[in-house]
Amino acid sequence: MDFFEVASSTPTMRRFLDRPIPDAELIKILETANMAPSGSNAQPWEFVVVRDAAARREIQRLYESVWGPYKDSAIIRGRTTLSPRAVKALKTGDEFAAQLAIVPVHVVVFLDRPKMRVERGSAADLFNFGATYGSVFPAIELMMLASRALGVGTAMTTMLTSKEAETKALLGVPEEYQLIALVPMGYPADAFKRPMRKPVFPRLHDERWTRAWPTPVAPPDK
Repeated sequence: MDFFEVASSTPTMRRFLDRPIPDAELIKILETANMAPSGSNAQPWEFVVVRDAAARREIQRLYESVWGPYKDSAIIRGRTTLSPRAVKALKTGDEFAAQLAIVPVHVVVFLDRPKMRVERGSAADLFNFGATYGSVFPAIELMMLASRALGVGTAMTTMLTSKEAETKALLGVPEEYQLIALVPMGYPADAFKRPMRKPVFPRLHDERWTRAWPTPVAPPDK
């Protein structure tokens, strides 16, 4: 696929088929993710690929235990009425949580803290968190774009970070690694669509913050 076509149609999916991903395609996706840039070329990512059905069910259980309280506290926040768009988004989130175990591949992404040479939670970590997390999220983005190019959908979520200890125990991950994200991966049950985004121009500055980039004028219809 053309790169701009890949990048302009969201790789994010919330409804998946349970059809397995061939090993060759999965390796191609992960090898592409491994090409991501990182601070000092530390390459501090570790991918745990989970295909075992029982483990996926346990990941779903952990996810559901977080999703409900998060939805109530961070999204609904006591409101009694929600916009139709919010209602639709919440329904989609509920369906995703309830069907997470059917997604055939769960890639759990961890950060190798020793490679970054910054103690978690330290003053240096808080001061320079951009370099730390900026050294792992590009790999996730490449993973999602590579998946999209092969017709595979993904749905990155950081929801499990509040269940880090349980997730690491489930997967046998050593203490020094930090849980960053879960990336469910599978063939989509819906068509890929262009994501809804605001125009870039109101947020595009020309040399200085106070100088807006001029918005292009659309050519007149012929």
